[in-house]
Amino acid sequence: MNKVWKYIVGVASALVAALIIFRKKKKTESIEAPENPLTKVVVEQINDDLEQELEKVNSAIEGESPAEKLANLGNSRGRS
Repeated sequence: MNKVWKYIVGVASALVAALIIFRKKKKTESIEAPENPLTKVVVEQINDDLEQELEKVNSAIEGESPAEKLANLGNSRGRS
């Protein structure tokens, strides 16, 4: 009788393992976010700020003492 139970448990565990391995996964549907007009405004503001900061850095590099000017720029950014 002991061999029968081992056989039944073995077959059942093989079936469970086969079901877990070969089960079909549902494909998740990607949902796009609705268009938000605020995001365009924020992106434009970020890009404008970036351009201004890059202009400051470029003007600091072209001076007589670029290290001092860049240090001052970095210190002013850290305080605000």
